[in-house]
Amino acid sequence: MIKHTITFLLIAFSSFATADDWASIASTPGYGRIEIVSDYLLFSRAKSFDAKIPKLVKEGSSITIFYKQDDKVVTREFVVAGISTKGELCRLHSELPSRFSSSPSDTIYVKPCRYK
Repeated sequence: MIKHTITFLLIAFSSFATADDWASIASTPGYGRIEIVSDYLLFSRAKSFDAKIPKLVKEGSSITIFYKQDDKVVTREFVVAGISTKGELCRLHSELPSRFSSSPSDTIYVKPCRYK
């Protein structure tokens, strides 16, 4: 019983130590890498592209991004549902991650990034 309790506590504390922080606003260098996810019934597939993004991004805002796909410039609106952070890395999520769903969503990775 004690062995199971210790194992549980170690797992719980390690997940808190590696948990992401969340921010309401992010200052970016003006570029990032967007990962676009195609979610199918049994699996998902992702493609990533270098993207031009605004230098200031707020949680809940809709931003215009630009990236090149198949030699064509794509202009797209991206709704920032949340901003997760870890060190100098910011992730701009199109949908908030959920512990109840493992479905990935489109995400823009930005580094370096400042946030509050």
